[in-house]
Amino acid sequence: MRKTLVIIIWLLAPFYLFGQNPLLTNQFIFNPLALNPAVAGTGDALTANLMYRNQWVGFSGAPKTLTFSAHTPMRKQNMGLGLSVINNQIGVSSETSIIGDYSFKIKMREGTLNLGLGGGFIMLNSAWAELRANDPNDDLIQNNSPTYLIPEVSLGVYYSTKKYHVGFSLPHMLSYTFNSTKDKYMIKNDFAKYTYILTGDYIFDLEQQFKYVPSIMLKYQKSDNADFIFMNRLIYMDKYSVGMAFDSEQKVYKGMFQMQLNRQFSLGYVRDFNSTKINQYRKGSHEVMLRYDFKYTIKVHSPRNL
Repeated sequence: MRKTLVIIIWLLAPFYLFGQNPLLTNQFIFNPLALNPAVAGTGDALTANLMYRNQWVGFSGAPKTLTFSAHTPMRKQNMGLGLSVINNQIGVSSETSIIGDYSFKIKMREGTLNLGLGGGFIMLNSAWAELRANDPNDDLIQNNSPTYLIPEVSLGVYYSTKKYHVGFSLPHMLSYTFNSTKDKYMIKNDFAKYTYILTGDYIFDLEQQFKYVPSIMLKYQKSDNADFIFMNRLIYMDKYSVGMAFDSEQKVYKGMFQMQLNRQFSLGYVRDFNSTKINQYRKGSHEVMLRYDFKYTIKVHSPRNL
């Protein structure tokens, strides 16, 4: 059974890497900039975030994600700038995206409305030569694939106040399929492939320096089912946070912990608990985040990120 599951992972690798949906949901907790370019500059200072996710621990060639993101407000220009570099690897296939984000801020009566635009490119390649085959002379695995370069565009809006945050975005608007005859990816703008993401959260002030923050992410694609992530978090003294979440797409529960180490550094950890039979053959999924704020003037940037 274990060998069968490993084979399935290898066969589904291209769909996992290039389908985008699981990758988007995995970024929800620690890197909302990957979901919505309008998040750029919503903090009070330049913020850098490093995240590593190891999925399906125990399977050879299982997905791994390394993310670096940074964004900052430009105070005099009423705008924000952001950058995300995300590498996803499964088996011998790799996808690296480099996306720049721009947001324009509109001051409103009770909060701030950000309009965001993201653009960049994705690099795709597969190291076929690293595979071990029954026929070592197989022409299909003699050489690695070339590096394919694919453009990327995203749009978003984000409204924030002291008590709640609401965002709507269209990440990864361009869709692409591989044409084996022409040996290249075909790019197109297909409305049926658009992924619509709505996020929201609210901060409830409790007694004795506690805060309760429920948040949700709704994801819809015309060619797929609607999915959601619902998360509950309890924050103490604006320094410690624990929470639980449920991901309807991947059918997993997530436990998370986050701690403000000092005025600049914060550390976060997420552990997935799978409720399906695959949990008998793997050791779960783990995600670690380290964030640095280059200037510290307020206690909390967002209820999702202490």
